[in-house]
Amino acid sequence: MTINDPMSAQTSMQTSSQPSMQLPGQLQGQLQGQAPGQTPGQMGAQGSVRTTGQALGQSRVPAEPRLDDETAALLADHTVQDCVKRVENRIRYYTQQYMDAHRERSEQAEQRSRRRPGESSSEVGILSPALPYLWFDMAAVGPFKFNGMSWEPGRIYRTGEQALLLALLWRNPLPIGGGPSAAAVMAPLFHQVRGLTININTVTAGPAMTPMPAAFGPGFFNIVPMLIPTTPAPPDGNPRLLEIHVTADVLGIGPGLPPFAAFATQWQNPENQPPFPGFPGIPPGIVQETPVRVLIYS
Repeated sequence: MTINDPMSAQTSMQTSSQPSMQLPGQLQGQLQGQAPGQTPGQMGAQGSVRTTGQALGQSRVPAEPRLDDETAALLADHTVQDCVKRVENRIRYYTQQYMDAHRERSEQAEQRSRRRPGESSSEVGILSPALPYLWFDMAAVGPFKFNGMSWEPGRIYRTGEQALLLALLWRNPLPIGGGPSAAAVMAPLFHQVRGLTININTVTAGPAMTPMPAAFGPGFFNIVPMLIPTTPAPPDGNPRLLEIHVTADVLGIGPGLPPFAAFATQWQNPENQPPFPGFPGIPPGIVQETPVRVLIYS
């Protein structure tokens, strides 16, 4: 889905004087004393990760899904929270626009479907069909590079530099035909996000970013942070080009029901590329039907 923001054409995230983010392996102390499955640094409508299977009874759903240490550490880090909150503000703003437009179109369709006394169907015209209802969608946001104080747009990394990509999962908060919304119906279900990479140098599968399954929970969106692997160094010394495809699998749908899954066909590129002689610059914006690409050099 689109989260294009005319106010987001900034080339870097807000800086902070707080200590720089540590690698997940160094964050064991931060995670001590935390209840299993509890999300540190909960933000807005993300909701808590539930520790029971919610009686879904599906073999694809873990008995006690919880955040893995890496995801928990990322969500607890204030620099990642700053990055996530920017996306949260945009998705809330554009969801409100979507809801207002949907209501306006629904009212117009209802007015066109009404026939005044003595008015023939030809005078009214063909009745407008019901507006399509979008249950669920996803997008990717980023990538970002850690500069020691904050996350800034960047797609080229030295081996070992920290790189971040955000997966955005959206559920429709509008009611379905007067009933509950898709956001409410899907709240007890679990999602599995994956960042699948392809090593373009060798045209082979690269490392996968696979956070543990987590509950959708309350609200209407979830933001899942993922660290892009920037190690090991390219063995031949040639910069390694990775393509990243972000997917989501909704778990616990039930026997006999169709699969519910998605992949990101759009991603928000925050990078502002300056003009090259003879070529225009490329401002931040939405990239469609193209995977996220990053370059790693030694």
